Amino acid sequence: MRTIMIFFYFILLITFAFGMFRFILYTIKKIRHKKSPQSHPVSNLGKDFTSFANKTKWKRWGITAWIALVIISLVTALTWNINSHYMEKAYFKTSEKAFAYFTSAAPNIIANNQIIDDYGIFSSNIHSDTYKDVDGYHVPWRSYDFGFGTLGTTNLSIPFSSPVNSENSYYTQDTSQKIATFFSTKVNYHSKDYTGILPTHDADKIAQLSNHVAEVAVTFDKPYSYLDIQEMIPKNLLINWYWIGYNNPKSTIVAEQTNWYGLMSNSSPTKTNSNPQLNGKLDDKSYVSFIKNLQVITQAQQLIINNFNLTKDVLKQSQKYPSLKTAKFSGVILTGRTKNFENLDKNSWVYATNVGVITEIRPDIPPVK
Repeated sequence: MRTIMIFFYFILLITFAFGMFRFILYTIKKIRHKKSPQSHPVSNLGKDFTSFANKTKWKRWGITAWIALVIISLVTALTWNINSHYMEKAYFKTSEKAFAYFTSAAPNIIANNQIIDDYGIFSSNIHSDTYKDVDGYHVPWRSYDFGFGTLGTTNLSIPFSSPVNSENSYYTQDTSQKIATFFSTKVNYHSKDYTGILPTHDADKIAQLSNHVAEVAVTFDKPYSYLDIQEMIPKNLLINWYWIGYNNPKSTIVAEQTNWYGLMSNSSPTKTNSNPQLNGKLDDKSYVSFIKNLQVITQAQQLIINNFNLTKDVLKQSQKYPSLKTAKFSGVILTGRTKNFENLDKNSWVYATNVGVITEIRPDIPPVK
């Protein structure tokens, strides 16, 4: 499209240059006519009139066509500039929403990039490749796309999760990677209305796997405060993500889905280099940012599952916990060496543990914990 626009701008430039050229020729002709007036014999008048009429006819057709082309060029150039202005605004709004999504609705998912692909005249797409942080190891995850267009981002399609249920586990549809899953503590999992997976206790199972690091979603028996969590979690495991939980924990519909809201722990330089690394901590600033980004997401799109509005449910959670001091979390995502997860399920505050991605430890990359 930009290449085509060069043509229309070129037409406008040629028009201006042609107009200046014609003006100069007209001026020179007038000057010469005054200096050397000529007379034509009467016998040549008919021939001259016919020639003049033909030239006038072609000139009018040419001028008409050129004027039409100039008008089309002007309208096209103006439309392009207006469209570009609104596309730019839509891009920044969508970029803001994509950032909000990754900071409040993407459990232990970190975006590598944010690039524009599938560029169109009136619509485009922001593409992000992501990874999971597993005790300092970057494990590739799925990609995400956020569409936007000239009419704005009111219909922004936030990539909510729609997993595959297989052998009491959830997997991503596109990459078939296992999803670390949280559970609702007050749901009747044996109800005929429930079709999701049953609560698991994976921590002890992966502890038998040597020389690996793993990601595990831990569901608490009840919501706990931030300070309580710092005392509960073993020091040899890293807290990557805090899950804020459900406002309506008894809903089987909510318990079947895999869209969770929460926030990543803070980053800080590691001991060995200046690269930022998750440290398992939160502060007031990061929590306030989480609440703000949560509101951006819920305003962009409502997530309704079988008449249950999950978006409104999580908004009630944020209103219940307006600050980190008052906040309570229903679970966390932990990462660390697989051997360090041994006996985690024996804690009274653990309702369920569900493993996500696992990767082998390399001799050149030491785990954080």
